[in-house]
Amino acid sequence: MNYWLFSTEPDSYPWQKVEREKRVRWDGIRGGAAQKHMRLIRPGDVILAYHSAPEKSVVGLAKAASTSYSEPGIPAEEKDKWHVIDVAWTSWLSHPVPIAAMRKARALSKMKFLIMPRLSISPVTPAEYKTLLALSKA
Repeated sequence: MNYWLFSTEPDSYPWQKVEREKRVRWDGIRGGAAQKHMRLIRPGDVILAYHSAPEKSVVGLAKAASTSYSEPGIPAEEKDKWHVIDVAWTSWLSHPVPIAAMRKARALSKMKFLIMPRLSISPVTPAEYKTLLALSKA
């Protein structure tokens, strides 16, 4: 099992929508690095749900419900370029973990998301995952 952080703007796609719908297609990702990461995700991988501006916090947990697949409705010549993945909601964190708290945590100093915060999908190490869960209970 692997861990990932998925970032979204709550005004355009809030995690509450994922909770309400139970399982959604995570699409519209156009960044090269995020696309690369998406192709590595496997069913059951844990996803940290992050809301960007204005909240800027990890707010919940979800899981990958599929492997990546070609984005439906994309022209045939671009099928291999753009992938999507199905995501299922798990739970809200006891307390959101703001990016400011993440930046203060020494154990997260090398976290890919903190180094490149504009990534919409980024890997999280098991140690970083445990740290984030501990921060959510503090």
